[in-house]
Amino acid sequence: MFEIENTVNKVIPNEIKKIILTRKELDILVGNRLERFIVISPKEILKIYREQEELFDYDIIPFASLDDDYLCLYYQNTNISIIYWSSERALESKKMAIFELNSSYIDFCKKLYYN
Repeated sequence: MFEIENTVNKVIPNEIKKIILTRKELDILVGNRLERFIVISPKEILKIYREQEELFDYDIIPFASLDDDYLCLYYQNTNISIIYWSSERALESKKMAIFELNSSYIDFCKKLYYN
């Protein structure tokens, strides 16, 4: 169902898959502002990834959007964090585009369901 996993050779955690399949919107605190992200369908994830592939690299999988920016899974060694990815900043530098929101996707999921 999630073609992106084969494309980037990464596994999306089941908790995140559940969010993608059951949620339409996510209210996420970015800095001091509460932002409303639109959850991306599994097919759209691959389409968006391919559009931004040169800027995302293989370590980033988007799963929600805010205008031209994305909420993403960020794979680093054995850790998967949640980041805010800025398309505007990505044009300057891939590293400048990444803002970590949660160091662990598990913590992110707990906040979503228990707050």
